[in-house]
Amino acid sequence: MKKYKNILFLLIALLLANILANEFDARWDMTQDHRFTLSEASTKVIKQAKKPIQILVFLEGDFPSYFKRLRNETEHLLQDFNNINEKIDYVFIDPNSKGDDYINELIQKGLEPSVLTVQKSGKLEQIRIFPWAIIKQGKKEIPVSLLNKSYAKSTEEQIQKSIESLEYQLTNAVSQIQAQKNKKIAVVKGNGELDDVHVYSFLKALGKKYRLAPFTLDSIRTEAGKTMEELQKFDLAILAKPTKRFNDKEKFVLDQFLMKGGRILWMTDAVKAHKDTLMYYGKTYALNAEMNLTDMFFSYGIRVKPLLVKDLIAAPVMLKVGQVGNKPQLKQFPWFYSPLASPVQKHLIGKNLDMVILDFASPMELLKNDIKKTVLLTSSPRTNLVGVPTEINFDEIGKKPDIKQYNKGVQIFGVLLEGNFKSLFQHRVKPIKLPNVKEQGKSAMIVISDGDIVKNQLDKDKPIPLGFDKWSKMKYDNQQFLLNAVDYLMDKKGVISLKNKEITLPLLDKNVLVTSLRKWQFINTIFPLILIGILGFGMYYFRKKKYAKQL
Repeated sequence: MKKYKNILFLLIALLLANILANEFDARWDMTQDHRFTLSEASTKVIKQAKKPIQILVFLEGDFPSYFKRLRNETEHLLQDFNNINEKIDYVFIDPNSKGDDYINELIQKGLEPSVLTVQKSGKLEQIRIFPWAIIKQGKKEIPVSLLNKSYAKSTEEQIQKSIESLEYQLTNAVSQIQAQKNKKIAVVKGNGELDDVHVYSFLKALGKKYRLAPFTLDSIRTEAGKTMEELQKFDLAILAKPTKRFNDKEKFVLDQFLMKGGRILWMTDAVKAHKDTLMYYGKTYALNAEMNLTDMFFSYGIRVKPLLVKDLIAAPVMLKVGQVGNKPQLKQFPWFYSPLASPVQKHLIGKNLDMVILDFASPMELLKNDIKKTVLLTSSPRTNLVGVPTEINFDEIGKKPDIKQYNKGVQIFGVLLEGNFKSLFQHRVKPIKLPNVKEQGKSAMIVISDGDIVKNQLDKDKPIPLGFDKWSKMKYDNQQFLLNAVDYLMDKKGVISLKNKEITLPLLDKNVLVTSLRKWQFINTIFPLILIGILGFGMYYFRKKKYAKQL
């Protein structure tokens, strides 16, 4: 009787456990990297969703195991989103089962497929995979790439990077689609900055998340106090390739903006060189830009040297080498004045990003003071420095570079400065008499020693995406790097902090598998059979011995 009571108690316990499991979706994350635990920043964004959000995931279908891993990790993450807020729902779709019209519609939205060659039934076949998701809320849609396209040594490493960035990519899109645009960015004008058409791509992307407004410094001459007051209403000021000299009044306004907590993103040149002139005439002259910013940057702890960096790791330039009929023949040549800069992977801003293209960039030097400095963008070790003034001529193209001259080591192109800044005008006569002048203040700024980092190209007088080179058809990560920079300056503990998450996927060592193939075949096939046989014989032996005693 006692035996039956125990069985009944066990059945009741199992029934209750199933009921509780259906009612309450809970799990314990025992992984070392907490891969199944949403961060505080993600949880905050997900809880803020007041209107229904639907997430369409196109990573579905018959594809290799490593893509299935990405698909499963995406589903785990979206299930966590749904558990926190039921207004966020998701569905997985196989685009290949929907027909060509559906696929063409996705491609028109910018969702380019990945084409893989796989072996099926002894034959090589090409399959299309759409590692994309679309976040929808009402009529608004945001496409999200689930596949990280930064440089990786293997497909497995690329998938790991993609899984690491999943939470950031999806949370950032959910945040963006319901953004209230509470924070304001001033796009500073008045000192020969880039025209709107040349910063269109970057500003358009920023405008989806922040409130943008042009801000001119010209009014300082007549209404200095009002100009200062109006600038303080912004959270961030962007200076995109200024070309006209800053006077002390303009520097004072920007200095006080920084002292009072405003953030600044500088993208400025120390050397003046015109690529358009170079392309048209085949040569140009590089001169000291003389922006009158040296003392300002020096007081903050950096120096942008009036030199040009030539880097053996550089973007190509397309030049006409001949003509066949009415069609010109174009050929790519390495152009060492267009270095391909590497984002520093250890920092949130540069993590999992690919190369960034620059033009006529200058090296930077870090000076000793109390400001925390973090290098964000660097050259390759194979660099040479060119002084100015100098003539830059396409005649050097095609000549084999003297490797011995490229021995200047890694150069710095971008720096983040954080801390308690001391004003440039501390203990100095102020160029403008204003109340509440601060001698120091806590803030942050980023300085990039090339204004062209933000300049998008034009195709038939229309802007194209920042970072895309229409001549070589190469895509660089300029836009994402700058977007990350702005997000960090605005809120380094917000969604951008999710890029810190690292997930370790246990990958098989293919070399070990090849060298120990027979051993692992034996362990996976023969050994289980032997183990079952031993267990079966043992059960038979003990049963026989037990019943023999009873007889």
